Amino acid sequence: MRTLYPLLAAFCALLCAPSGAAHAQSEEAIRAADAKAEREWMTSVGLQNYVYGLPLLILERERAIRLDPAALEKARKVAPAAPINQIGHLRKLATADDVLPYTPNNDTVYSGAFLELADEPMILSAPDILDRYWSVEVADAYTNNILYIGTRPTDGKGGAHAFVGPQWNGKLPDGVIEHRLPTNSVIVAIRIGVKPGDAEDLKAVDALQDKFAITSLGNWGDQAKFGQASIPKLAGRPHFSGDLAFFLILAELLKENPPPTEQEAAVVLLRRGGIEVGQSFDPMKLSEAARQGLAEAAAEGPEVMKWKVKFRGTPYPTRWNNLRPGDYGFDYFDRAAGALEGLFVHDREEAVYFSTYEDGDAHLLDGKNAYVLHFDKDQIPPTLKNGFWSITMYGPNFQLVKNPIDRFSIGDRTPGLAFNSDGSLDIVIQATAPQGREGNWLPSPPEGLFRLNYRIYLPEAPARMPDTLVNYLPPIRRVG
Repeated sequence: MRTLYPLLAAFCALLCAPSGAAHAQSEEAIRAADAKAEREWMTSVGLQNYVYGLPLLILERERAIRLDPAALEKARKVAPAAPINQIGHLRKLATADDVLPYTPNNDTVYSGAFLELADEPMILSAPDILDRYWSVEVADAYTNNILYIGTRPTDGKGGAHAFVGPQWNGKLPDGVIEHRLPTNSVIVAIRIGVKPGDAEDLKAVDALQDKFAITSLGNWGDQAKFGQASIPKLAGRPHFSGDLAFFLILAELLKENPPPTEQEAAVVLLRRGGIEVGQSFDPMKLSEAARQGLAEAAAEGPEVMKWKVKFRGTPYPTRWNNLRPGDYGFDYFDRAAGALEGLFVHDREEAVYFSTYEDGDAHLLDGKNAYVLHFDKDQIPPTLKNGFWSITMYGPNFQLVKNPIDRFSIGDRTPGLAFNSDGSLDIVIQATAPQGREGNWLPSPPEGLFRLNYRIYLPEAPARMPDTLVNYLPPIRRVG
């Protein structure tokens, strides 16, 4: 207890100081100290509001692309982009020639849609796909996963699924499954597994993509209008610039997709930062110190998020980092990182993601070195039917890395992958081909830092639960 006495004495001295003591300071000094404290407080508030609102701005980026014909045409070449309320298809696996606004995988072909539900529901028609992995991931405007359709959740069965906005009231046609969404803006990602290096299988998957369709409710009963969706009436966006543009835009986006009622604490913090949900943001209602603090937050936000993207998730002793799944709840920081890096991220039951920049000895991975990732037999991750796993190579820009054999990932479906006689597996990670072990080679860049992502699709329980995951996360070892 004696160690507390000095602290208590100091606290008491602060509280009991004569009121005249403040007069020892000049009025100018007092005002400057107050302004400094207010600025620092508003920087803190602004950073938290930046993190909370970042997914909305990333979604707005995607929406803007789809409303700009020239930008949309450019995006179609590298992403499954299409006009609002239509499905876009990427007809190939991602390669190093693609520069995407998110971290691509090299395991599945993508289709996707950006939906606006304020006017009426949109009905997704999906085929039955029983012989391979597929999923339809549906997320709200904040990139929270809301529902799935596909191999795991519907046993590979498709059907007619209506996505319904929060304010819509009405009756859906018989046989249409209703999914109520908490926001009117919705993003949909369709992934279909492709056998690596199999051109004929890719053609089969392209044919499956064509069996997906979106039809607006008003067109549903007319066979001639199947696969056609109404064009929503979307309000134009004001253009903002300057140090506080982020918060000005955020206030406008919150009008269309306000926070859910259970996130009242976030609404209070937005209000402290000058944003009243449902109203435009007027910075001039704030003091100069407050505006300076918000401007500092807007400037620091991207740097904070760059760090968070690099180190997000749960670290394990073998230097793998388990990325936070897409059912974020109140974890706004990981939600923002997921939106920034991957747009939106699978739930743990659908897939688990890991990344690392380091070998098992905590040294940064560098293309000038050679590495081996060794799995003992019981470290190879178990998956459900049609599940699989892969290790993907990325450069520091989160894009795939060019290499002489166009192999961007390796996993249990890779042709020529050879297991050891005891059932263990070695993956060789280096810039040059390992003689006699080419089937187990994941090419790295000839020099410079790189990053690995490890994905397990449809993991069995031991390979997805946080307390047992480490059993399937061996370290990467430098050799030579």
